[in-house]
Amino acid sequence: MPKVNWPHQEAKRLQKIISNSDKPIIFETGYGPSGLPHIGTFAEVARTTFVMQALKHISPNTKVRLIAFSDDMDGLRSLPENVPNHDQLRPFLGKPLSSIPDPFGKSVSFAHYMNEQLQHFLDSFGFEYEFFSSTQCYQNGTFDQGLKKIMDNYNKIRTLFIATISKEKRENWSPFFPICESCGKIYTTRILNVNNDDYTVTYCCDQANDNLVPCGHKNTISILGGRVKTGWKIDWALRWATFGVNYEMYGKDLISSANMASKICTILGAKPPTLYKYELFLDENGAKISKKIGNGISMQQWIKYSPLGGLLNFLLANPNKAKQMGMPLLPKIVDDYIKVLGTEGLDNVNFSRWFVDSVQHRHDATGLENNELSYSLLVNVAQNMGLHDSQLLYQYAKKYDSNVGQNENFFRLLCEKVINYLQDYELKKEIAEVVIDSEYLPYLPELVSIIQNSDQFDTLSGEEIQALLFLIPKKHDLNQPKWFKLLYSILLRKEKGPRLGPFLSMLGKEKVLSMLKTAVV
Repeated sequence: MPKVNWPHQEAKRLQKIISNSDKPIIFETGYGPSGLPHIGTFAEVARTTFVMQALKHISPNTKVRLIAFSDDMDGLRSLPENVPNHDQLRPFLGKPLSSIPDPFGKSVSFAHYMNEQLQHFLDSFGFEYEFFSSTQCYQNGTFDQGLKKIMDNYNKIRTLFIATISKEKRENWSPFFPICESCGKIYTTRILNVNNDDYTVTYCCDQANDNLVPCGHKNTISILGGRVKTGWKIDWALRWATFGVNYEMYGKDLISSANMASKICTILGAKPPTLYKYELFLDENGAKISKKIGNGISMQQWIKYSPLGGLLNFLLANPNKAKQMGMPLLPKIVDDYIKVLGTEGLDNVNFSRWFVDSVQHRHDATGLENNELSYSLLVNVAQNMGLHDSQLLYQYAKKYDSNVGQNENFFRLLCEKVINYLQDYELKKEIAEVVIDSEYLPYLPELVSIIQNSDQFDTLSGEEIQALLFLIPKKHDLNQPKWFKLLYSILLRKEKGPRLGPFLSMLGKEKVLSMLKTAVV
């Protein structure tokens, strides 16, 4: 059994609702297309797919569907940092994303461009899903029956909802947001009257909201045909009821939204889905990941600096615990994945095999049980050798460990990622000044002499070199941690690092002596 079994636990929860039904189990993930797809988008779809695969594993005959839903009828409230031409977009603030021109100039609208990016993004990783557009669902009648049920239960939903909001907002609250026929904005309208008999509402565009200027237009319109949109929590329930969603994940910042949507879904006569709350991503300093700030690791960075399996393994850890990720943490995150490969083998990396096999990043890594070659070690070697060529780094890796040749594709990929990481991040960091403890410096010439007189140094294994490094502290009864701290300070300009024996084995006798002699002089 996999060490991490939460997908199986979730699958067992879902088994209770199957009841031998031939209907597929519907999974859903949502995407806000106000910006480009990001790590949260990938994580939610990947984790949901882990549960789908676990369900198929314990119940092979169960049919499953994954809906990727784009909230592209939402109004644009602010200008995203990761899109161009803000001056062109500013006049369209408050309008639905699907009615705003594409800032990249490549598609028919802002929403179309982002939706295309989402689908390309998901396709490139081998996800199997069905795409749905909020705009299309409102306009083509998919949501019509659900919208009518909302109107039929207008007072019940309103009473439930306004109890959770401030008193000053209660009077104007409605589940419906008409899209002004005059100015096209969605957040400046106010419901004046609800007409249950013919499913129409009378509205007035007179609400200044988030610096949006209303136009004053007033009219009576149908709630059908894409003329109105429901508010977020209502919209979520509408989707669940319309598609019969059985399972959805959501971030801890949406707890109250999920609770409200579940109650409204019940009012609409549908059973709310089984839900799973996950913690949010944090950067290396413990701050919440923000697209606007640009902290943590972006999806583009994950792809560039890490094997896909590294990200999958990271996401397979317990979602109920907040995950820290940042550029300084990336080597350790990838090293954790390599350790999993060494202890379990790729076939058993907790459901990642199906995923890796579906894209061009297939690793085929086998026989890593005794592997000590790590991402961190490769980073230190490339940095200290001044390497900018992944092929040359691969040769060093191959010299170090015979397993490397047996898993050439995996280690060549790993070396490419390391060089990318170094070029974009590590080499640009200001290297902190490390204070070298002079207490043990007098013993350093003796180590230099031992290495210099060792004709076999370049043929020694990493473990044999590690044993050689212990000769000095054992002979002179030195504090071993302090001795190795001295060596790290000299060789890596850090107080700690990778296991030194394997590291020096990769560098070779000439380079090691050069680095040590600098400190001796």
